[in-house]
Amino acid sequence: MSALSLQQIMSSRFRTSAAADAQTKYLMEVLGLSTKANVARLAVGRSLGLGSLGDDVLDAKGLEIPASSLFTQDDVSVWVGLLSTHAQLFGSSGIENMETMRSQLRAHWHRGASLLIEDWRNCNEDYDAFVTTLARRRADLPESAPRHVTSGGNENTSPVADDRSAQLLKALTEIGVGADVKGVVHGPRLSRYRVVLKDVNQFEKLKRGAERLALVLGLHKHTPVVSTSDEAKTLTIDIARPRDTWTTSGRKDFLAAVAKQASDGLFLCPGVDVVGKPVSFDLRSVPHLLVGGSTGQGKSVCVHAMLTSLIERHEPSNLRLALMDPKRVEFSVYAQSRFLWNDELAIGEQESKQMLGALIDEMEARYKRFEALHVSNIAEAAAKGIKLPYIVACIDELAELVLVDRTLETRIARLAQMARAAGIHLILATQRPDAKTFSGLIRSNVPGRIALTVQKASESQIILDDTGAETLLGAGDMIIKLAGIDPIRAHGYLLTLQDVAATVGR
Repeated sequence: MSALSLQQIMSSRFRTSAAADAQTKYLMEVLGLSTKANVARLAVGRSLGLGSLGDDVLDAKGLEIPASSLFTQDDVSVWVGLLSTHAQLFGSSGIENMETMRSQLRAHWHRGASLLIEDWRNCNEDYDAFVTTLARRRADLPESAPRHVTSGGNENTSPVADDRSAQLLKALTEIGVGADVKGVVHGPRLSRYRVVLKDVNQFEKLKRGAERLALVLGLHKHTPVVSTSDEAKTLTIDIARPRDTWTTSGRKDFLAAVAKQASDGLFLCPGVDVVGKPVSFDLRSVPHLLVGGSTGQGKSVCVHAMLTSLIERHEPSNLRLALMDPKRVEFSVYAQSRFLWNDELAIGEQESKQMLGALIDEMEARYKRFEALHVSNIAEAAAKGIKLPYIVACIDELAELVLVDRTLETRIARLAQMARAAGIHLILATQRPDAKTFSGLIRSNVPGRIALTVQKASESQIILDDTGAETLLGAGDMIIKLAGIDPIRAHGYLLTLQDVAATVGR
């Protein structure tokens, strides 16, 4: 590459083919990406994972974009190295001038865009499944180091997390807090520092100064979380680490966590906590749950993890799933499951509406049986020899129902108010956490909350009745809020649709 400088590349402009340009515009729309460059990087990364580009002659009729949109000064050498190495390995002499640079980039962009659309359609145009597919294939941006995870569990070769105790101590001093750092535990994505305050009266000052602490440490919007500890004058500060030091829990870890749960409860296993310990809770005590988060932040994967954790520990005789899929794409993997209530999925808005009505009828029928038995709930009925299966009803996208038919809000609220004793529990999921889709009527009767990353503090307020979800790390990072306990920060298991299918088909 002696005849080609990085400065020359950064001052140039690039085009893809007319076909790939149209595909790029389509991908921008369906993936919610703001620029062609975002798609181009994904497309080139996708193509670089394959072999020879072939001999197709491509036009260069796509609209130009500047190199400064595609690359930064920090990563341009990485991209050129990848393109050049690929060319040398698969039948070309490398990248010697701007003409070959443009040609190679155009070819990879062209091939990668087509492959991304194929991936999108193979995932039934489901965003979370698509992102999971990219993560599993490691076709992500080079500047985001891949997480080495297999469906078998935690095979991590990511760089070791740095101990930032010295930087933290200096940052605390800069915001006027006197403290000593006592130790650190590196979890999957955050490092938890144990800090001893020299003056406990500075605790509130530290909490108020968390955003300033983030600024001093260069954490951007990922504000450190300050919590009290079980030792006198000691607290913990959870600090987000660079993505290339993250570790991820896969299917093996998930199954190990599920296996530890009692089979006589409705235990859900959404992820692991800040230090890597499995998080689980009994849905019976919740007793209804809202899961909310922006598109692509792991909401669907979280819901699948909870549903499959139930399937792993139960038989259809004591558990049934009433799955409502207004968007028609999320629950197809469960279509042949033995656990389906009434042996069917509710696909689309009309069928989902009918299933909600049928659940109310089931609830009322159960209460009539309880009355005849002189009992008040499902557990007391079981003690008298009448064993009814628990029903976990899950609506994939609450907004698709509520905004189309406002009367459904009343039905959902009625179930939330009355269904617990009948053994019917709700999991409501939405990617539109606003007052229109999750009104006070529903909110007051659904006490359990899981918030994944959202765009605005107001959306976090809707889900959690508090802010915080707007500063999460994405990719399955979540806050779990259950009645009577402090909120739990957790990171979701990375489960593919194939992992889910393996459990559902058992």
